[in-house]
Amino acid sequence: MTLGWVFFILGIIGILLPVMPTAPFILLAAGCWARSSRRFHFWLINHKYFGKFVRDWESNHAVPLYAKCLAVIMMAASTAMLFYRLSGDMMWIAWLVAAVCSGVAIYLFRLPNA
Repeated sequence: MTLGWVFFILGIIGILLPVMPTAPFILLAAGCWARSSRRFHFWLINHKYFGKFVRDWESNHAVPLYAKCLAVIMMAASTAMLFYRLSGDMMWIAWLVAAVCSGVAIYLFRLPNA
């Protein structure tokens, strides 16, 4: 149950900070609470903002198309900033991040739309 709260708080912080994701932490919180607290899991799946997202994920691993597009845009912007800001000897980090972000984008768009 404690991990559920930690992930939920990290998800809320992710709303405020553009460098942190929100959705994975909320889904992790839902998974933790599904196994430890029916009350909090029920609260989360009926939440005004997160409920539909969590229910769609739990029922058929679906992600809304707007969320996929927003995630890819944010990853592309972050990666572009790395290429712009990093010096030549640190460019390998930007390429590594670009590879990871590409993999995440491919995974996201292979999921069904909610």
